[in-house]
Amino acid sequence: MSAGSDDYPVDTVAQAWLVKMRGNDADALRGEFDAWLSASPDHKAAYERIAKTLAASAILKSSSRHGTAQTQQRSGRRQARRRWLSAGAVIAAAAVVLLAFGAGGTSLPGRLGDGSLTARAAEPLVTRRGEIRSFRFADGSTAVLDTDSRLEVSFAQADRHLRLAKGRVRLSVTKNAQPLRVEIGDGVVTAENAALDIGFEENGALRVTLLRGKADIRFGGAPETGAGHARSLPSGRSAIFGPDGKEQLPAASPTQQGSREWPSGWAEYRSVRLDQLVVEANRYAAKPIIIDDARTEGLEASGRFRISQPETVAERLALLFDLEISKRADGVHLRQR
Repeated sequence: MSAGSDDYPVDTVAQAWLVKMRGNDADALRGEFDAWLSASPDHKAAYERIAKTLAASAILKSSSRHGTAQTQQRSGRRQARRRWLSAGAVIAAAAVVLLAFGAGGTSLPGRLGDGSLTARAAEPLVTRRGEIRSFRFADGSTAVLDTDSRLEVSFAQADRHLRLAKGRVRLSVTKNAQPLRVEIGDGVVTAENAALDIGFEENGALRVTLLRGKADIRFGGAPETGAGHARSLPSGRSAIFGPDGKEQLPAASPTQQGSREWPSGWAEYRSVRLDQLVVEANRYAAKPIIIDDARTEGLEASGRFRISQPETVAERLALLFDLEISKRADGVHLRQR
């Protein structure tokens, strides 16, 4: 939870921790909580402030300021406090659910099918440009969300359902009574006990790569009607569907071969043109790498690159090929000296 907490106001995170540390998992979370608490004076101050606010609402019956002469007034105030505390608990619980999806693989509370809070409504998981974040679901499945991506989650008692709105995700799906269904564009991917990449290409096409296990893909037509094109995807293979829903022959490319490691932020290439490498790196760039001449674009590189750190990629290319590197307002420029 703490790894992804920079995305939320400190009071929201503190409120979530307050609920967590009063739950059954308090002992298991103690180390992570202590690390968050000591990371900043603001964290400790926010936690103590919220704890004090909640404690102040639970006035003891023995308080000399609230004796028997004020029973009726106390009763009205207690009802108001109960309403306030209930609303606060709902807000805090919602914050916990949201933050429990945070980077580092913290799981959602509860298990599928036991009636506990397990993201029954769509819970959007979002990454900003440059981010790669990992999430763990209540059923033990995991998702690694690539840069600038959005994954909507809906887990109910008898359904495991995701929708990839943009970007790319790597899923490791546990075996369960119900398979995991992932909507993407006009298609549905169904998998269990499998690992796979699902994502949008730069040209709008949809790519599904099965790393292990088995997955079924259907494009075109509503899944419940059985319409459209459906097939099973063998392990180790990819399928690409154009914006029109028609399957295309996957063309092997250096960038695809080198991107299997993308959840770690790295990519390794036997041989890749610099313009292709730059396209991959720019997916993570706040300011893009810009190659200023065609000769540099056609150069070929090999090796392992920290693709999620575009400026480092540019600096390494400049060193490898003795290029001139210039950081400007519109991006990082590379060109022949």
